[in-house]
Amino acid sequence: MIQKRMLLGILLVAVLLGMAPAWGIAAPDLSESAQEGTELLKNPGFEGLSCAPDSEPGWCEDNWSNTANFDGSFHDNIFTPQGWTTWWRKGGDYGQPEVKTIPNVAPFTGELPRIRSGNYATLLFTFYRLQDTGFYQVVTGLEPNSTVQLSAYAHGWSCDNDDKLGYSCADPWNQTFQVGIEPNGGTDPFSPSVIWSGEQRSPDHYNLIGPVTAQVGAGGSVCVFLRSKTKWQYKYQDAYWDDASLVMTSPGTPPTDTPLPPPPTPTYGPSPTPRATPTPRPDGAIVHVVESGDTLFGIALMYGVETEQLRQLNAGSLGPNDMINVGQAIVISIPSASPTPSPLPAPPTTEPTAAPGAPGGPVEGASICVLAYHDRNGDTFRDEATEELLPNAEFTIADASGVVDRYTSNGVNEPHCFTGLTPGAYRVIQTAPAGYVPSGPAEYNVGLPKDTQLDFQFGDARSENPDEVAEPTQESEELTEPENRTTASRIFSTVAKVSGILVLLLAGGVAVLFFLNRRRM
Repeated sequence: MIQKRMLLGILLVAVLLGMAPAWGIAAPDLSESAQEGTELLKNPGFEGLSCAPDSEPGWCEDNWSNTANFDGSFHDNIFTPQGWTTWWRKGGDYGQPEVKTIPNVAPFTGELPRIRSGNYATLLFTFYRLQDTGFYQVVTGLEPNSTVQLSAYAHGWSCDNDDKLGYSCADPWNQTFQVGIEPNGGTDPFSPSVIWSGEQRSPDHYNLIGPVTAQVGAGGSVCVFLRSKTKWQYKYQDAYWDDASLVMTSPGTPPTDTPLPPPPTPTYGPSPTPRATPTPRPDGAIVHVVESGDTLFGIALMYGVETEQLRQLNAGSLGPNDMINVGQAIVISIPSASPTPSPLPAPPTTEPTAAPGAPGGPVEGASICVLAYHDRNGDTFRDEATEELLPNAEFTIADASGVVDRYTSNGVNEPHCFTGLTPGAYRVIQTAPAGYVPSGPAEYNVGLPKDTQLDFQFGDARSENPDEVAEPTQESEELTEPENRTTASRIFSTVAKVSGILVLLLAGGVAVLFFLNRRRM
């Protein structure tokens, strides 16, 4: 019996020892660096990091701070969520915001819920002041050269009166939201090194703000920003934030263990070779081919141009939030126009271009597609359900040598595509139909890469004075009329002047005779 028990004990020990390696594989290695998709922010949903001991289950009392402000000041009306720092613009008509970490209870629930998920969100608000404010958080321990992506959910209440409290009113573009990343961990929200997402409206209901991406600097730290801005000093200016997120989308290049060689002492080695300046293309355009890690902001710095210039020259080829792809051709500049102003030459008429589907072989090259629509609300974004196509809009495609092609819309068959275009720099020009004026840009300077299609939608709004185009002709006729007067008319004018003088002399004589007659009486 004792031998049987010993055998059972030995077997049990063997089984346990055999399971030990399996346990070791299943346990996660928490010492590894952040993986792709891992949340990198502290307190991203504003639920709190540490709570008061008497907090009820599911709730986190005292999950805020009065001193987490960018200037180190104390404010009894600022309750910054833990892990974050409040910042705001000072001076002029800008005001210090009030900040609350709000719970998911009345009055923040109901018809317009102010919490998107969980039990908490955060609120920044001002009264009768301009607003440029938000939060920031520094994230450390990242891989240099890795790419991170930031987004958050936000909405606002912006109104200048007490009608329908809680709902936005007046200028729909008064309040906008952005998210931004400073790649080296700098905490100044006004620094030009901050990479911002585009300005977005989000009245009354939560919407995703961003995302925006950036490459982590050599120090392995970034600073993320949440921002709300207003144009007018409305009575109510509320900005609500929830569910922020920072994740790594691609890893960086890990450092090697090979020590660097000692610097040469007798002579200096050659200086690092800078990135070569691209050779102008045959059409004269300067083009940069996107490499891994490039951003539109970084390319602008590299060539010493404004980011807005790159947006205009590459309109239609950029993705949301200035997204670019490896291998994409970014136009840096195009040749200036000829110093002697002259109208664009007419398109060639030697041989008509075959229509799509007509015999003559497949169409090769790039294309530009255009349409014109009735921009009823003037926001420069087309709502296909309510904003119809417009006829009689004239489109012109031109390059450095002149007009390439023209098209007049019929309001039915658009978008119309100019196909078979040679890659290069082009001007896309729209002349609005009679009675309309452009609600946005009427001309774009673009770089057209090989085998790509760029799409442009031109918005046109009703002109307030549709007859004003006829005025220059009338004014010209009046200015040229004296030159066309006949000899007879000039003689008539001279006679009229002489007659006037004779009438004055006759009136004077009558007055003298009247005076002499009275003296005799």
